[in-house]
Amino acid sequence: MEAMRAIVSQVTSGNALGITAVILGLAAGTFLLRIVPMAVLTRVAFPGWLERWLRLVPGAVLAASLAQALLVRDGRLALELTNVSLLAAVPAFVVAWRTRSVVLTMLVGMAAYALLQNVIG
Repeated sequence: MEAMRAIVSQVTSGNALGITAVILGLAAGTFLLRIVPMAVLTRVAFPGWLERWLRLVPGAVLAASLAQALLVRDGRLALELTNVSLLAAVPAFVVAWRTRSVVLTMLVGMAAYALLQNVIG
């Protein structure tokens, strides 16, 4: 705990070397947290059902994050016609479903959001 206080005091005092050390330490920690599991798990054979299940995890996490961002405002469910994010997601969803183009989906979503933000406010 004392070491953490020393690092924090160095960073807050404007010590450039301390800030650099913290950034490099955090970068090394992030790198290790990503590379070690990847290096270990590439040597392990998973059953087919687990591999299929794991392929669904990124989409599920994205959907959960998106639902949270679109549907919740100030801790409450926001299913209102003034929810610009939710309204802009509708044309983006349709474009994604019909074209499967990530770039076109993003462009339509951003355009719809900008338009609705100016119309609805």
